[in-house]
Amino acid sequence: MVDFLKNIFTHRQERNQLLYILLSFFLGSFAVARLVSVLTGKSIYFRGYQIHHFYFGMLVLSIGGIIGLLSKNKRPLRFAGALMGVGIGLFADEIGLLLNCTTQSSYRNCVYQFPDYMDIIGTIVLAIILLVALVGFIEVSRNKRNNKIAGE
Repeated sequence: MVDFLKNIFTHRQERNQLLYILLSFFLGSFAVARLVSVLTGKSIYFRGYQIHHFYFGMLVLSIGGIIGLLSKNKRPLRFAGALMGVGIGLFADEIGLLLNCTTQSSYRNCVYQFPDYMDIIGTIVLAIILLVALVGFIEVSRNKRNNKIAGE
């Protein structure tokens, strides 16, 4: 089991770049979606149904995942990472709606509530800290492995 987890978390430098691309596009799309939602307050309607941007997020995330699975070259993988980051960002922006508006009942109106801005900033900081810790763990594991190989 430990070897399996080590294989998952031992990334090449290219894969670290993909994680940074994904994180950057996630943070950017999340910020833009939140800003547009707060400033405009407009929704998209199609035949009487409100289309939330998490639908677009899931579509973009799916397309990015398919591109990532089918390609081996750097450029399509980077594009897939960017698409996946955008998709996750759009989806994550709707978490407040998904948690609060799962059912319609007569005694409770469905109100879109999103956490306070400090919660958003805290979540972003936590995501960055976890990513840095993951990259640090990968580097330490890689250095230990290289030292064992050099010592043999």
